[in-house]
Amino acid sequence: MPPTQQTLQQQQEQAEHWARELDTLLNNASVTQLLSRPPPAVPTAQQRDVLQSCIVILFKLMEVLPRGEQRAQGSQVLGAVLRQQAVRNAGRLMTWTLQRPDLVDPDQFEDPKPTFMRSIAGLFRHSSRILGLTLTGLIGLGASSSVAILAAAMTQQLEQSGFLPALPTILPAVIRLATQQRQQQQAGDWRMFGSVLRLVRAMTVIWHSVVCSNPAMLRTVLPVALPLLQHLQAADPLLPAAAGASASSSTTGRAPAASRRNNSSSNRASSSSSSSSSSGGKETREPHAEFFEVQSNLGQMLFRVTKLFDKQEAGDASVLQPEDTRKLLGDPAVSELLLQLLAAHVMLLHTNHIRHRTQQQQHGGSAASHRSSSSSSSSSVQASQEAPSGPKQQLRADLLPIPAFHQHQDLLQLLPGGQAYLDAAVWRIRRQPVVLHGSADDVVKLAMSSADMYVQAMSCSLRCLQEAAHAGQAGAADVAALSAAAVWLALELQLLAAAELQRQAAASKQQQQQQQHSDRSLQDDADALLTLTNVLLQQQIRGIVQLTRSSGLPPEVLQQAGLQLLQALAAPLQQLQMHQQPLTQLLPGWGCTRQQLFALKAAAAGMGPEALGAAPFKGPAGQLPDLAAAHPEAYTALVDCFLRAPVTDAFNVISTADILVHPHKTVMFVDVLGRSVAVASLVSALTSLVKRAVQFVTVASSMQAAGQWAAAVAAGSSQAAAACFPAAVPLLIQHIIRPNLMQTVAIVSKSSSSSSSSSSSSSQAAASTALLAVVLVRSVVQLADAMEAAGPQLLWQATKAEPSFQMCWGLGGLNYSIQEVQMVPNAAAAAMKAEEWQWQNWRLLVLGKLQQLLFFLQDLGIAALPGDAALPAAAAPAGLAVAASSSSSSQPVKWRHLLLLRQISPEWAAAVAAFADKWPVFWDKGVMDIYLDLSMPEFEQQHADAVELCRTLVAAAPLPVVCNNPGCQDLAGVSEAAACCKACAGCRCRYCSVACQQADWKRHKRACKRMAAAGQSCV
Repeated sequence: MPPTQQTLQQQQEQAEHWARELDTLLNNASVTQLLSRPPPAVPTAQQRDVLQSCIVILFKLMEVLPRGEQRAQGSQVLGAVLRQQAVRNAGRLMTWTLQRPDLVDPDQFEDPKPTFMRSIAGLFRHSSRILGLTLTGLIGLGASSSVAILAAAMTQQLEQSGFLPALPTILPAVIRLATQQRQQQQAGDWRMFGSVLRLVRAMTVIWHSVVCSNPAMLRTVLPVALPLLQHLQAADPLLPAAAGASASSSTTGRAPAASRRNNSSSNRASSSSSSSSSSGGKETREPHAEFFEVQSNLGQMLFRVTKLFDKQEAGDASVLQPEDTRKLLGDPAVSELLLQLLAAHVMLLHTNHIRHRTQQQQHGGSAASHRSSSSSSSSSVQASQEAPSGPKQQLRADLLPIPAFHQHQDLLQLLPGGQAYLDAAVWRIRRQPVVLHGSADDVVKLAMSSADMYVQAMSCSLRCLQEAAHAGQAGAADVAALSAAAVWLALELQLLAAAELQRQAAASKQQQQQQQHSDRSLQDDADALLTLTNVLLQQQIRGIVQLTRSSGLPPEVLQQAGLQLLQALAAPLQQLQMHQQPLTQLLPGWGCTRQQLFALKAAAAGMGPEALGAAPFKGPAGQLPDLAAAHPEAYTALVDCFLRAPVTDAFNVISTADILVHPHKTVMFVDVLGRSVAVASLVSALTSLVKRAVQFVTVASSMQAAGQWAAAVAAGSSQAAAACFPAAVPLLIQHIIRPNLMQTVAIVSKSSSSSSSSSSSSSQAAASTALLAVVLVRSVVQLADAMEAAGPQLLWQATKAEPSFQMCWGLGGLNYSIQEVQMVPNAAAAAMKAEEWQWQNWRLLVLGKLQQLLFFLQDLGIAALPGDAALPAAAAPAGLAVAASSSSSSQPVKWRHLLLLRQISPEWAAAVAAFADKWPVFWDKGVMDIYLDLSMPEFEQQHADAVELCRTLVAAAPLPVVCNNPGCQDLAGVSEAAACCKACAGCRCRYCSVACQQADWKRHKRACKRMAAAGQSCV
């Protein structure tokens, strides 16, 4: 029955009276003398009298403090006891008893002895009960401005009592007490540790209430919250790998985070496997679960503070104290706490992912048995490129094997108790009321929403840390959230979020098809988590590179998780492409994906510590070549998807060519050329790059035609980059056609000659080389046509401005800059108009690159001169002879029709002969500067004839993998290869749509008939 107003008044008066009595007693000389020394092991009679006096008053005060239903009306009572310093005095008494926790027998709490009311244990019990009742009483009042004022006052008194400052001593002492008991063959008693943590947890709950109801009071809370959080995290290394572990296996103090990360013999990981199997009982879970609960409350509070801080940074009025807030959020202990919380929720999501994959494998087992045994692939990337099955082939992120980095030894060393902490945390999460009797989806939803909070707070924490370090206010060393293990965890979470998003999107689509109600909440949660984790990953990369001044991520990250880094960076781009409209409407923050390739470059090659950025096509390659060599398919899949994403702009297209150089070099080896998937991935990415480049040349031309070009240049940033894009096309061509390309045929031929004539790998290498060469020829023709349509005036204007396209990854994000440099023609071109001189330079570049490619085709036997045609078949390179044979290979050679183009297409053979007859010097590799003796009309004619010859090649050589229509501008799908799922019924060349196939039929039909007559197809 609720108390009456008169009863409340009486209760308030009594509470105030006993609180005053307590304050008077603690000012007594005998009590002051007792509290000035540590608690005696054997109190004297006089000391017992003092203890009894304190306990009696505490007991009386306990009886009148509000509890149960009274809490809702207890604000006046709490205000009265706070005015009499009851919390400060009770905290002072409890802190004194905790100087000797070994003198407190928790058994007496439940079965007190006659001497209990005169003992150290009795004083601890009653003083802690007073603190517990006042804290829980305040929590029971709910969130309001007046409650926040009381919470701030209570926080001040706890600080003044010495309890909060003493936590660095108290927490290690109670942890050692429990572990020493275990060492002495006693049951590890964690009740003292739990009592302390429950008070800390209650305090964090009221702080959360302050953030929500009266942020102005944070000026009192935040300066206290930071040291408490630091003390809590400083104690976490003392928690054993299992609650029953002995003290000898526990650390005796907090080692620096760096040493804990590097010490593989740490107690946290040394018994992680055994703790996992022995952590089912209450005794094992209790300390880690209590610790996790306190961290959870702090994590929620930090999230709320983060949201207020972000609003303040965005210009909204706020009552936060900027310096205190930045100091709190930027402390390494904050990001470490959030990292530990995140690990527990990642474990839950990973368990769900494994369950889903197992179910899919079981359901798909019978269907798989009917598939062709030859259609095996090692990854979802292969499946999407070699076996497209629909108009928009989707990468199965939900079936991707994701390593359990949360159980990696290095990460377990960062957790308070290693695996025991994870087990206890997951047990506690599953016991929350919202999921206790719920479904597996309820658990996933809770895990994602919680991870969402911690990821946001952790990103903000790292940002504040970087700002402080940049200003010289903090050091960058010993930050757990910037360790290799922390990056692994972010990669795992990003892949899990992408997998859950795809799973929920597929389920939602199925429900819509069945006309069932579709609940998008899980899909929205996964969407948000994927976006936010991507921001966190970029923040980690930026932090590691900028703060540690390193040349990229730690080597072990790229060595052990290079594939996952590529997959994680690609994941948001792939989901954005597959679910473009809903995602862009839901989260504008998806714009951060425009930085994916810049993040890759920073992760593998670093950034200069001063400039923190570099112009494209410059700077060290770092570990990018190694990454491309180890995972060529995943590397090019990331680039491919990035180029097709709607967030890609002119800046990014230019820098992408530099990143794509490395897989291009990697493919130039026989063993890689023999892997058709690696070559298909590169060809797909190159095609997407050229499509984007043609698109931006067209955009610049449209600006000029509409009279908007000058305004776009003046606007700067991305608009200027788009307007000046034609100036970058020459750089683009030079980068995609590398000098070492010409050495590939010699390598292939040598390898084929020294190996068995039936080598499938060498045969495939020759066919792969032919595919790459033909696609590069088509790429140059496409860019040349686009530039011809734009005209010389636009090229000159863009080149005159000569934007450097520099990108700098500053503290606030990715910044662009354009540097205008006046271009002055050289003396040899002084008599020629600058515009014409620049245009001839462009055509000279095109002609030179086409000449290189035609030499390349000649060496492959595809572009044979009349003199070559009379050579016997035995004179052909060994590798090409093998590839042309249909009987010697153990596996079918893909794309072998390109090596037989001379025989399949007489039109192509005739065109080569006519061009050679008209321009014989063009084919002479020994002649340097063959254009010096040409007049300008002759040069222009040779350029036009070379482009037309290559256009004939493109028409004669139907293409697999990519859209065969050279005029295709479609950029849908996660890659060019994945989008091209339509096959020509005759030659099986690929198209991205029926519309593209119909538009190209007039050009393609002759080649299609030739292929059919020769019995060849594009497979």
